[in-house]
Amino acid sequence: MQRKVLIVDDEALLVRTLSQAFREAGYVVVTAGSAEEAVIAYQVNAPFDLLLLDNRLPGKSGLDFLEGLGSLPQTRTVLMTAYDTEETHRRSLKLEVGLYLRKPFDLVSLLSQADELLEKGAGT
Repeated sequence: MQRKVLIVDDEALLVRTLSQAFREAGYVVVTAGSAEEAVIAYQVNAPFDLLLLDNRLPGKSGLDFLEGLGSLPQTRTVLMTAYDTEETHRRSLKLEVGLYLRKPFDLVSLLSQADELLEKGAGT
């Protein structure tokens, strides 16, 4: 069975790059450009194995979106941020984010870390 990933980011180039990389790695990919679009994507396409989530989105933040979803026992979360703050890190720990990435990051490393996260079953 193929793994399914939801990529949520408002940077179109990054979404295309991540989508291509995860498709080539065998994932089914769904994308959203905002937290509001991600809510709809979740309602229509859930469950997801992996959630790649930018924190700074138009409207609601990625962490606010994650809080609104509640418990996601089947979904592992990767939080991506270019604006690393102590508050963001603290909230991500509270929400049991499986992987916290500072932008820019290495794509090959992300794919490897995502696979490890899914194999371990750690995090949200």
